Amino acid sequence: MKLLMKIMLVVLAFALSVTACFADDELIMGIIPAENPDMMVKQYTPMVNWLSLKMGRKIKIITATDYTGVVEAMRAKKVDIAWFGPFSYVMANERAGAEAVAVGIDKNGISTYKSYLVTTPEMAKQLGITKPEKGEAGMKAIFEKLEPFKKKVSFTFTDPASTSGYAIPRYYMNLVGIDPKDYFKSVGFVGTHDAAELVVKNKIIQMASDNNINYAKMEKTNLISKATNVIIWESPELPGSPLAIRSDLPQSVKDDFKKYIQEIPKDIVTGYGEVTGYQIVTDDDFKVIKDVKKVIDSLK
Repeated sequence: MKLLMKIMLVVLAFALSVTACFADDELIMGIIPAENPDMMVKQYTPMVNWLSLKMGRKIKIITATDYTGVVEAMRAKKVDIAWFGPFSYVMANERAGAEAVAVGIDKNGISTYKSYLVTTPEMAKQLGITKPEKGEAGMKAIFEKLEPFKKKVSFTFTDPASTSGYAIPRYYMNLVGIDPKDYFKSVGFVGTHDAAELVVKNKIIQMASDNNINYAKMEKTNLISKATNVIIWESPELPGSPLAIRSDLPQSVKDDFKKYIQEIPKDIVTGYGEVTGYQIVTDDDFKVIKDVKKVIDSLK
């Protein structure tokens, strides 16, 4: 009996120490490197500092060398909160118990975005494309026009866990019976959406995947233009990129995050694109991406 009592006391002491440790500990927020990682950390810092003050916990921002790195960090409990793309969120939901909390909205209340394929003006002219093809029919048309250039055009995705930079264009290619390795001279990954646009602009690679948010941002800052990077395909609207939190965190922490993410002042709110605020979402809002992931997983 005395031994049992000692064991119970040790267990209780351990449980109390873990609780106390968590109460005193900082929260770690991970950000997928969709753009320049250092710039993204700088961009998110004012908003995260405000959240930290409101939640009464220091929040530290980290990023990783690739999207999957943030997913794995959450799985290892080294990240508590994260900004994901829709596809990497679904991965984190499956692997790390991530719960979608909110997505950024613009001044019109829009939270969705689109995947793009972009190419050089010379390639667009050779393909005879003057405006973007759309959806499944558009992807089929792209590859019909690419047939004379089979194995002569270089192509790059962004990251294997990117929604707009990989999962969606690869999904639509598969819908029309295309394996990109059979059609392009080379197929690779450049890591970020910024890099995808720049390798096309500088004619290092002839075609790349991106999205409308990043394209508009780079065009606005004169890093690219319609004269250097031609949009030749666009997807239907996709669910926005969510802020997510680990499901095994205390409910009080999750409730606070959900409460304050909706109250961030407009002068410091930030996100992917010209975000003016956040709206609450649930895992159900990403069902279409889960369906896409099933197809992508089957191609491996």
